[in-house]
Amino acid sequence: MKNTPYLMLVCTAMAVATSFSASAQQDYAHVAKFNPFGLFASQYQLGYEHALNENFSVQLSAGIITGSSELTATDSLGGAQTTLVSSSRSGFIAIPEVRWYPKGPACEGVYLALAGRFRSVTNTNEDTGDIILDRSANGGALLFGYQSHTDIAWEIFAGPQIKKVNTVSDYDDDNASGLFGESDGVGLRFGVNVGIGW
Repeated sequence: MKNTPYLMLVCTAMAVATSFSASAQQDYAHVAKFNPFGLFASQYQLGYEHALNENFSVQLSAGIITGSSELTATDSLGGAQTTLVSSSRSGFIAIPEVRWYPKGPACEGVYLALAGRFRSVTNTNEDTGDIILDRSANGGALLFGYQSHTDIAWEIFAGPQIKKVNTVSDYDDDNASGLFGESDGVGLRFGVNVGIGW
């Protein structure tokens, strides 16, 4: 029985290792995330996902839109461009989602999502302070994605979307689209998010 203390030490070490392993593999019920590529477009967006049960979760992403843009005109020969208006923009975006993880657990692995999308931006003339463009883009998407959890939670998704764009502007719509960059119809939505889960 001289080995009893060593045997107890080994058993205790194995129990502790098993406990850490189980906690490391624990399923996440919450994930906080952000869109890193939005930073390049002056769109600062955060999201929160919450597991409802083994296969379903809900998510809300929201953010603000800032930045500046220019409305330009080209001469009739296609030569020099003239800046007509320099504008600053401000707005918001909100994207609610319902997600289905067919293999479970929720918040991890392959998923299908139904997402809404609500975006509104106002462009203001930097010289006069007058509003020159109000534009909203509302719609929905069916997304296929994959979310993984290691030390950092990350996801990638893509799918078809449809949206309706409403514009109030002093400029014709072809020129105004240069200030906002969105149009009606069916398109492709894709993206990447990174964050943490717990």
